[in-house]
Amino acid sequence: MNPTLMLWCRRLLAIVALTAMLWLVFFADGKGLVMNWLEARGASPFWVVLITATLYALALAVPFLPAVELGWMVMAALGTPGILAIWMATPLGLLIAFTLGQNLRDWPLIQQLQQRLALAFQTATDNRLRSRLLRFAEHYLATHPYWVLVVLVNLPGNWIIGGGGGIGILAGASGLYHPVKFALVLIPATGVVAVAMLLGIHTRPTA
Repeated sequence: MNPTLMLWCRRLLAIVALTAMLWLVFFADGKGLVMNWLEARGASPFWVVLITATLYALALAVPFLPAVELGWMVMAALGTPGILAIWMATPLGLLIAFTLGQNLRDWPLIQQLQQRLALAFQTATDNRLRSRLLRFAEHYLATHPYWVLVVLVNLPGNWIIGGGGGIGILAGASGLYHPVKFALVLIPATGVVAVAMLLGIHTRPTA
């Protein structure tokens, strides 16, 4: 896909997801459209949430898929259970990608991702937030790899290096991370949006 077209598709998807999340936090009852639909029909949401979160984790492990934006939409659609499920599924998806990178270091895709990361470091020359974060990541990668992981996961525009799946694969291939520590660090690192949504839902004054 054309990189420019992919960028605009991701931006459009992000706008739709953010709009849905704002609707859930400020105007809905915190359950989400899909949860309300299931409740009205007396259906159990458990399997819907579980299957959706599992598919999201698998999608997140694939580089360059807009899985994060899709995860935001799932959060908005499923409400509080979906928010918690997506939050927990995010480290799982990144751990799947990490395992792929750890065991397939000669995979051509890994070489491509490493080249993209090196190019991103080389072109980080201005004073924008993304460039500052990339310079931080390059400087501290060898000495503080887990802080770099937190930065890259939350880096605006990290789709350039493959998004969550690309970061997970690169982390696994680098040999700098222990799988358990990798997953544990990601639980708080990937929970910023989820915590903000939960606080917005549960601290909103009731009519």
